[in-house]
Amino acid sequence: MATINQLRRMLLGIAVLALTSHASAQNGPEIHTFAGLEMGYGTFSFEQKLDQTVVFPVANLTGGIAYQRFNAALNLSGSVQGAEVSEEDFIGTADRRDFDLTFGYQANDYLSAFVGYKSGKTDLDRLSREESPVASNEYYKQAGPFAGINIGRSFENAGKLDFSIAYALLDADNLFVSDGDGVEAGETREFDDIDDKNSGNSAGYSISLGWTIPISGNLLFRSKLKQNSYEQDIRFDGQDFNGIREKSNMLIVGIIGVF
Repeated sequence: MATINQLRRMLLGIAVLALTSHASAQNGPEIHTFAGLEMGYGTFSFEQKLDQTVVFPVANLTGGIAYQRFNAALNLSGSVQGAEVSEEDFIGTADRRDFDLTFGYQANDYLSAFVGYKSGKTDLDRLSREESPVASNEYYKQAGPFAGINIGRSFENAGKLDFSIAYALLDADNLFVSDGDGVEAGETREFDDIDDKNSGNSAGYSISLGWTIPISGNLLFRSKLKQNSYEQDIRFDGQDFNGIREKSNMLIVGIIGVF
């Protein structure tokens, strides 16, 4: 827990510093805002619950502010259409929503550091394959602080390439639905037999690769590939399930305006 508290203190400190810079230079020439819309495809995998990787179209709204070496950015992304899910014991649709707020500091022309807060949730609406189908809902939610670094390199007449990596410590909240076959006497409960809410801690990394190039006036074209991979240890009714991993990927392209 000490590490989580340290990340939260870092986030608060940089947030205050960025806001102070904004307040003191609101009328200055070096402050810029940006906003944009990006579209693409996302995937979500949860091997212990889903045999397939879920694929859906996604949209990402981004906006932020930059002053000298400081910047803040907000991203809201999610599936614009439910993805069909077909499993042995049920069919259904899955939706994904993500939110992240990031505060960064540009150390030099190539390296920047950032901290932030993120929240992500996958909703799964299920319909059993029984003769009398039963509807149910699952969700997998994670939220908490993260910190990372970004390495960027500009190329003459070819835009800028960015690579970032971050580590996150998250609170996990889940609602699981059993696969329905139950636990017989003398059997050990399997992960897909869990049938209740569950909370715990999750940790993992995210990496992204982006390319940005000016196209006209204040407009930029940006493409980005991002992967999140988090692992949690779940304890349910006195039994431990370790190394439960969730992954999500997003490939998006869009237009960013700088003002």
